[in-house]
Amino acid sequence: MNIKAIFFDLDDTLHDHHAPFARAIIPLITSSESQLNTVDMYKTFRYYSDVLWKEYDGGEIPLDQLRIERIVRTLKDYEVEVSNEKAIRFQQSYENELNTLTLFPEVPMLIKELKKVGVEVGLITNGPIQHQRMKIQQLGLDEYFLENHIFISDQVGKAKPDPYIFEVAAREIKLPSENLLYVGDSWENDVVGPMKAGWNAVWFNHRGKHPLTDHKPIAEINTLSTLLALVKYDN
Repeated sequence: MNIKAIFFDLDDTLHDHHAPFARAIIPLITSSESQLNTVDMYKTFRYYSDVLWKEYDGGEIPLDQLRIERIVRTLKDYEVEVSNEKAIRFQQSYENELNTLTLFPEVPMLIKELKKVGVEVGLITNGPIQHQRMKIQQLGLDEYFLENHIFISDQVGKAKPDPYIFEVAAREIKLPSENLLYVGDSWENDVVGPMKAGWNAVWFNHRGKHPLTDHKPIAEINTLSTLLALVKYDN
């Protein structure tokens, strides 16, 4: 195995996606429900986001419905009922909170060091084009990743975990899949998806999730800086 390029997931891999979620969800929780763990709720929220994204990607539901349904289903799992009106208000608050996103502290150094040792870097992320572009610019990631190394599902036409989006990235970077590594926090999207495309995968499991299949990524990490030692050792 000789890793020549590393592509990253965006949300909750390069930045903390839980913090804006937690700030937006608190107004929907009454004082009697305040003991609910927002980290666990965020995991559930991401689960329903992924489930519903498949329906959106297949043209079965519009984006607005996805955004309402994912928070309604999340809160229902915790026996909290919300109206569609409140779900819309949550989405508006959530979007406002996303304007405060910051990179995980180790990200700038990691990317710079990877480039120093000759590893190309890129992004593969699910999401609407404008929404993801806004986050990429806000986080300053357009300074680190070449434009032709950024792949957004709505632009490509297929979303993770579909192998197609990884195959498109491999063709663009002109490297065989065995020389490519994908890093992300979602088991299905960021481990199963790239491995189906023949890529290597590292699971960034900083939320303490459990694997959902028998796939074997080359490593499971809880800090991104661990990647540098892995790549240096490998090369």
